[in-house]
Amino acid sequence: MALRLVQVNFKSWDDSALGRFWADALGWGVSSEGPGVTNVEPLGLVLPCRRVR
Repeated sequence: MALRLVQVNFKSWDDSALGRFWADALGWGVSSEGPGVTNVEPLGLVLPCRRVR
C-alpha cells in the first residue's frame, strides 16, 4: 500500500507565512480556520469516508 502525505503541521511565530512557503514548495493550497491556524493540503484533496461500527 502506498502512502500519500496529506497534511503538514507546524508551530511558528508567523504561521501564515510558513504556510504559504510550504504551499508554494509543494504545489498545494493554503487556507485558514482563524487566527493562528493555517492549513496546507493538496489541491482537490478528498479523503475517503470511514464507517464507524
